[in-house]
Amino acid sequence: MKALVYNGPGQRDWREVPEPTILEPEDAIVRVDAVTICGTDLHILKGDVPTVDSGRILGHEAVERSPRSATAFAMSPRAIGC
Repeated sequence: MKALVYNGPGQRDWREVPEPTILEPEDAIVRVDAVTICGTDLHILKGDVPTVDSGRILGHEAVERSPRSATAFAMSPRAIGC
């Protein structure tokens, strides 16, 4: 799958990254219909957040579908994650 990856101030690229996997019983994998970046991501891209290392995947504002997970838990059919 593709991800927007931070490579240092002003540097980013679309990179092929591994599909996520479930590691813990509380983990969930959700189908993401749409994603965007937020103001914090823009600050990271500018280099305003020095604690963020190169290689960070950006974009966490998402519209998602019901999860498939290692354990069952209740969730509405659509959720907005951030």
